[in-house]
Amino acid sequence: MISKKTIDEIMFATKIEDVVGDFVTLKRQGQGFVGVCPFHNDKNPSMHVTPRLGIYKCFVCDAKGNAIHFLMEHAKMTYPEALEYLAKKYSITIEYDREETEEEKNLRSEKESLFLVNEFAEKYFMDQLRNSEEGKMLGLSYFKERGFKDATMDKFHLGYCPGGWDSFTKEALKQGYKEEFLLKLGLTKKSESGKLYDFYRGRVIFPIHNTVGKTIGFGGRILKKDDKIAKYFNSPENEIYHKSDTLYDLYLAKKAIRQKDNIYLVEGYTDVISMFESGVENVIASSGTSLTDGQVKMIFALTRNITVLYDGDAAGIKASLRGIDMLLEKGMNVRVCLLPDGEDPDSFAKKHRDSELQDYLTNNTTDFILFKAQILSEEAGKDPIKRANVVNSILESIAKVQEPITQSFYIKECARIFELPENTLGSKIRSIIWKTNTDKKKAGQDSNVQMPVLQDVQIQEQRKAEQQLRPQTNLLYEAEKDLVLLLLKYGLYEITTDRNVEEGIVTKQRIDQYIVNDLYNDGIVLQDNTLRKVYEHYGRIAEILNDKDEIQRTFLFSEDKDEYQFAIDNLSNETYQYSPQWEKKLDMLTRFADNNIHNLQQVVADTLLALKLRIVEQQIAFLTNEMKSGNYNEEETIGLITHINQLNKCRKTIAEGLNRVISK
Repeated sequence: MISKKTIDEIMFATKIEDVVGDFVTLKRQGQGFVGVCPFHNDKNPSMHVTPRLGIYKCFVCDAKGNAIHFLMEHAKMTYPEALEYLAKKYSITIEYDREETEEEKNLRSEKESLFLVNEFAEKYFMDQLRNSEEGKMLGLSYFKERGFKDATMDKFHLGYCPGGWDSFTKEALKQGYKEEFLLKLGLTKKSESGKLYDFYRGRVIFPIHNTVGKTIGFGGRILKKDDKIAKYFNSPENEIYHKSDTLYDLYLAKKAIRQKDNIYLVEGYTDVISMFESGVENVIASSGTSLTDGQVKMIFALTRNITVLYDGDAAGIKASLRGIDMLLEKGMNVRVCLLPDGEDPDSFAKKHRDSELQDYLTNNTTDFILFKAQILSEEAGKDPIKRANVVNSILESIAKVQEPITQSFYIKECARIFELPENTLGSKIRSIIWKTNTDKKKAGQDSNVQMPVLQDVQIQEQRKAEQQLRPQTNLLYEAEKDLVLLLLKYGLYEITTDRNVEEGIVTKQRIDQYIVNDLYNDGIVLQDNTLRKVYEHYGRIAEILNDKDEIQRTFLFSEDKDEYQFAIDNLSNETYQYSPQWEKKLDMLTRFADNNIHNLQQVVADTLLALKLRIVEQQIAFLTNEMKSGNYNEEETIGLITHINQLNKCRKTIAEGLNRVISK
C-alpha cells in the first residue's frame, strides 16, 4: 500500500497541465490552457485545464477531474498505477506502509497481473538479447546488421526470445507468474497434447507500449527464411492490448510531435526505429493495418498535421488511400511523401545521412488530395469510365475536408487535373455531403461532416434532456450545498460583523468562522452525509492551510470518493476569475463575466437565511403530515397546530429578511 505521505507528496508535485499535456496538445488561454477533448469526437478546443485548481473540464461532454482521474479515464490506469506514473514523472520515491501479503497479491486485478507479466517478459527478452550466447549471436547480430545502435536498442527495449521449446515459459512459471496469464497474453501457447511452448521462440522482440510507457504487447520477427511461417507474430487482443487503439512508438514520439506540430506515419517497427535514429523522432507506425477511429483520435489529440510515408509499391498505396479519408473527416491536414522505387522508410533512412533524409522529406512532401488525384489519374489513363470513377473517389475525399476554403482549392485543382468544370464538381460535392449527413441521421449517428458545431450542440441538448428527467431538486440539499460552496470559495474572506460609527470601530470576522458560530448557536447540523463530511473536513484544514486554492485542491484530490465527486462537480464549473483588486478588499469581489459587484456580506446573510428557511419549511411539512395522520388526540393536535403557526411566523420573518417572496 502506498503511504499517505507519498500520496500527499505526489499531489503537491503534480501539475495538471503537464499530465494532460502528455496526451493532449494544450494552448495557453488566460491563466489556464485549452485543448481538444480526447473523451468525445470533437475538432474544437473544448477542454479547459486550470492549473490553479489542478483540474480539467470539457464544456461539451462534461468530462472533468484531477490528474489522477485523467490518467484513469484516458490511459485506463488503476488508482495505484496512476500514482506510480506520477511518482516516476516527478522523481518521487514511493514509500509503502507495509509489504503486500500473499493474500493481497492474489487479489490483484487481472489487468494489473497482465501488466506485471508483460513487464517480466520484456526484461527477460532484453536480458537474453544482451547476455545469452544465443541472443548475442542471433538477435543482437540481426539488429547490428540493420545498423541499430546500442542506445537505440535500449530505448525501444528490443529483445530476443530463445529458440528452445519452452525456455521463457519455464522461467516465468518458476518466478511465480500464472499459466493463465501467459496464455492470455499470447506469450505462451499450448499444443494439442497439452504441452506449453514459447510463442515467440527464436524471434527478435519489439515490445509495444501504451501512451504512458507500460508494456502492453509484443511483435516478434522470425530470423530464418520460411515461407510457411509468418514473418511477424503479434500479441492477441486482451484486456490491456487493443490493436485498434495502439500506435507503435507514440509514447516516445509525443514530445517531438508537439514540438514539430507534425507526425510521420509509417508501417512497421523497423521503419520507426530507423527514422528515429536518423533524427526524425516524431514518427509512429500503424503496425501494418489501416488506421482505425481510435488511432485517429490519439493522433488528433497531439497534432492536426500528419505526413504519410509511402514506398514505391503502387498496390500498397492504393490499399491505404481509403483509411486516410478518416483523417480528413476528423479535420486533419494530411500530406504525403513518396519514397523512391524499392525503398521503404527503414532502408531509405539507412542509405542517407540525417540531413539528406530531412531534406528529402521537406522537398518531396505534397498534399494528400493532389497526390491521390495524380496517382489514380495515371492509373486510369484515358479510359473515360475509369476516370469518372477516379473523380468520384477523389470527390468523396474532398467532401470530408472541413475547411471550406481548403475544399474550394481542392475542387479547383481537381478540375484542372481532369479538365472538368468547377461548378460540376462543386455540385457533386454538395450532393455527397447531403447524402452522407442523411445516411448518418438515419443510422442514428452524429452528422459532423461540414457541421463542426452540430455535434457539440447535440451533446448539450442531450444533457439538458437528461436533467429534465431527474427528480425534483431537494431544496434543503441545495441550501446546504450553497452554504458549503460558500465556505470552499470564500470562507477565508472577511466580512463586517459590527460597526460603531460614533467611535469609528469596525469589527470583522472571517466568513468560515462566522458561519460555523451561527450554525452552532442555532443547533443546525447539515443533514446530507456528503455535505456534512465536507463541512467537517473544511473545519479541520482551514486554519492549517489558510489558502483558498490549497483548500479546494484538498477536496479535488481527496481519496474519499464522495468528497472528490462533490468537489469536481461543483468547483470545476467556474469559467470566470476574480479581480485581484477586489480580492484585496476581502469583503467584495467581481466577476469578469458580467462585471457585477457582489457584496459578500449580503451573500453570507442570504445563504444562512435560505438554509434556515428550508429547515423551517421541512419542519412545517413534517408536522403537517403528522397532524393529518390521525394518530393524535385533540389536545395533541392543537399543540401541533400551535407549533406549525409559530413556525409559519418564523418562516415569514426569514422571508422578509431575504427581501423576497418565498414559496416551495
